[in-house]
Formats: sequence, structure tokens, C-alpha cells
Amino acid sequence: MNIKDTDFRRGYQLSMLVGASGSTFLIVFGIIAIVNDRQILGLTLLAITLLVLVSMFLMWLMKNPSFGINGISIAVVIAFTYIISTGGIDNTGPLWCYPLTLIMMLLQGLRRGVIALFVLLIIAIVVMYIPFVSFVTADYPQSFKVRFIASFFALSIMVTIYEFLRERTHKRYIEISNELEHASHTDMLTGLANRREMLARLDAAYGTYNRHGAPFSIIMADLDNFKRINDTYGHVVGDHLLIGLGKLLSSVVRRQDLVSRWGGEEFLIMLSQTDRRQAMEVAEKLRLSVESAVFSDENKYQITLSLGVQSITEAVNTDTMIRDADRFLYEAKRRGRNRVAGPL
Repeated sequence: MNIKDTDFRRGYQLSMLVGASGSTFLIVFGIIAIVNDRQILGLTLLAITLLVLVSMFLMWLMKNPSFGINGISIAVVIAFTYIISTGGIDNTGPLWCYPLTLIMMLLQGLRRGVIALFVLLIIAIVVMYIPFVSFVTADYPQSFKVRFIASFFALSIMVTIYEFLRERTHKRYIEISNELEHASHTDMLTGLANRREMLARLDAAYGTYNRHGAPFSIIMADLDNFKRINDTYGHVVGDHLLIGLGKLLSSVVRRQDLVSRWGGEEFLIMLSQTDRRQAMEVAEKLRLSVESAVFSDENKYQITLSLGVQSITEAVNTDTMIRDADRFLYEAKRRGRNRVAGPL
């Protein structure tokens, strides 16, 4: 499961949990209000509950968390406005505005959450300080208004700081995850695909071959006399040659092909949409390119490759394909190195 899938599930589960717990509270307090002859308050709470439940149903039906997140957020704005305007029971309604602030930031995230909290703050200021607003029935003392606006603003700042730090940490987790994902598929020395990535790509190509008959081939290439190079010039030179060889191989094949470091001085190349004859031609082209190339740092070096070729059309599966290519590689070695060997 990747980061995007995790974020999707988080949004879905968060909306469900907030919606379910919020609906439970609203239903309970709505029924209590109706029983205590506060029909308008009770029916309003139940209407808000209906909006939340519809949003959750649409989210479940469409498998899209945005229905739940935005629907519940709209319900929060309505509840916030109603509670502040009417005061609730004995003007205690504004106490519920604090958890609504947390819910809004929790659902919307940093950027949209800041905008939403600013909207709620404006609503609170308008309701409490703009006279003659027709739907406002609550009468708050001046001291309460000042303290409520100040405390709401302070809470909004603290929630914003927390969400900012959480989001920054989350972004860093994504960066680390991407780095680890890249490292898990990449050879550290050459920057080429590693064995794990090549096996995954071979499996995918084999599946395409079984479904659509699209052929593909592989070339197993080995740097000749690499141990002698290391013993003579040192491992630093050997590493330099492997890096240069990887770049050269990648420059010769097509963009849709894949060059990987298979292990040590061995490279495995996958050629998509390529049959046996074409793969043999590519292998010979690679051999000639390496033979004629000059690799240099402080000194100049010339190297050669032995290559074994196999096509999926000549093999049972990818495992036998790799074994055959390896066998042909060592046949090329036995025949004197700097050669290409493959099925006739």
C-alpha cells in the first residue's frame, strides 16, 4: 500500500468516525431537546444529522471521501452558526463551538482548514457584534463576546500550528518513503534497475506475453576479466568501469527497454517487443559498442563483454529464460569471451 492509498483510507475512515460520533451526539441531544419542548432546537439538530448521514452514505456509495469531508464540514458551519445565533440552552451553546473548530481542521487539512476557521471566526464576529441581524436571538454580555472571540482565535492559532507541524512531518514521511521506494528498485552503484526491479518487470512482460502474445527477450552480459581489472587497478577503477558500462548499455538500447545490474559485473537487459533474431542483433551491437569504447578517469581502459541471449518464445517461463541466457553467456565465455551466444 502506497502513501496515496493510505491518505485515501485515512480520509475515508476519519469521515466515517467523525460522522458516526457526531451523528450520535446530535441525535441524542436532538431527542432530549424535543422531549423538553424545544422543538426548533431538536428539529434543527436532527436536520443537521440528516445532512451528515446523507454525506456519509454518498461517500460510501461513491467510494469518495470528499463527499463525507465536505458534507460534514457544511454541517459544522450550519451547526456553528445556529448555536451562536440562538445560544442553545441558557446561552451555553457556544461551548460546542470549540470541538467544532477541531473537527473542521481535522477534516479539511491545513490550507482549507485555515480558510474554514477564518469563515467561522467571521460568522462569530458578525453574529455577536453586528446589530439588528434578524436571525440572532441570543443575547451575550460584552465580556463573554470578547472572551469567546479571543479564545476561539487562540484555539484556531494552536490548531493551525499543530496541523502545520503534522503536515510538514507527513510530507517528510512521503519524501522518505519515495526515497526508500526508489532505493528498493535501484542499484546504488550504477543507478540502474536492480535485480528486484528487473524480476518485477519480467513478470509483467510475461503476463502481457500470455495475454497478447507480445514477445520479449533478454540479454545477460558479463564484463570480461573483471577480477583481473580489480586486482590490477583496484576496486575504485572497477566501480568506475561498472558505472560507465551501465551508462553505455543504457544509451544503446531503446527507452522502452530496461538495463539492470544483475549482480557483480553482470548486467541483464530486457528488450520489449523483440524476438530472438532481433535480440541477437542488439546483443552484437552492444558488444561492438563496448569493444570500441574507451573508459577513462586518470587513465584509459578498454573492456569487452560476453553476452547470452534468450527470447520468451524459446523458453517455458521467465525462470528458464534467465537460466538459458546465463548458460549461453558462459558458452560465449568458453568460446573465447567478447562474443554473443544464443539459441540457433
